[in-house]
Amino acid sequence: MYALDAATGKIVWEFYLVPKTPGDLERGPQAVGGPLASTWGNADGVEITGGATWTSYSLDPAKGELYVPGGNPAPDFAKGLRKGSNLFSGSVVVLDARTGAYKRHFSVVPEDFHDYDVASPPVLFTSKNGTRMMAVTPKDGFIYAYDRASKRRLYRLPMTTQYNTATPMSAEGVRFCPGTLGGSEWNGPAYDPQHDSIITGQVDWCSTVHFDSDDEIKSVARAQAWSGSSKDRFGAPDPQSKWAGWLTSIDAVSGKQHWRFRAPNPIIAAVTPTAGNVVLFGDMGGNFFALDSRTGQKLGQWDLGGAVSGGLITYDSGAGQKVAVTTGMTSKIWPTPKVTAKIVVLAAP
Repeated sequence: MYALDAATGKIVWEFYLVPKTPGDLERGPQAVGGPLASTWGNADGVEITGGATWTSYSLDPAKGELYVPGGNPAPDFAKGLRKGSNLFSGSVVVLDARTGAYKRHFSVVPEDFHDYDVASPPVLFTSKNGTRMMAVTPKDGFIYAYDRASKRRLYRLPMTTQYNTATPMSAEGVRFCPGTLGGSEWNGPAYDPQHDSIITGQVDWCSTVHFDSDDEIKSVARAQAWSGSSKDRFGAPDPQSKWAGWLTSIDAVSGKQHWRFRAPNPIIAAVTPTAGNVVLFGDMGGNFFALDSRTGQKLGQWDLGGAVSGGLITYDSGAGQKVAVTTGMTSKIWPTPKVTAKIVVLAAP
């Protein structure tokens, strides 16, 4: 990853999220620090790769620190060919935002072999008891909360179905939940300061992977999909009839569950709690919901006609409170309605 000067467009610094190897391209000044090659016990002929970032980052403006979520190592399902924790894949890396220098990291999903990227930005906040916290929801279907001062993990809790996640991959095929589409995708959890709670949306959908032999995996040509499964590529999902979503509210400090809401479709869009005790979100079937953020009771549901997977804001227009939500996401990997993307603005009657 690298940072650009907004005025000139020049690269200010570059930071490698996996160990840099001879011949890797240098795009700009190299930031200080980086992951240890010793965390990658790669077999002969297996290069160190993966760890890409898939989403936005989180900034602590007071400390000038950038929190960067790291993607999965590659090949996705073949941890035996890359033994070790594979830093900084599956991690949140904290960098000096000005220089890119490494400051610390949180290893969230080490030894990943399910394509369980840390694919959404962490939320940074100070709880009501004064704890400076970070909460993050990878594709593995858990929520992780950390004390940012001590780096201590406070809890790790399941937020969606967990099945077969410790079972070794095989040529016969392994079905596991959450599948390779999460868990949590793209949009991280939200902090609700009104109730000192964290609210997270999740996918409930399983995948099956038929594993290739080591020789087959090693023989894949460069610049081709490299997952470890030539049959299923990045996982074959269950039929759409088996998918769903969860929205869960927990106590920010203890992790105790306040309430849980089951949506008919996966939830990957932003979750927006408000000061009016309402939490707003949408699902991949095009439904937009308003729930009571204290109890999880449904206050309203509207069909927006296209998958809701992006941003969602509420604002004072000067003529009343409005809500703006993006709809219409289409993708080869999600069986969503094929419609034109748009922004929908809603207002109270």
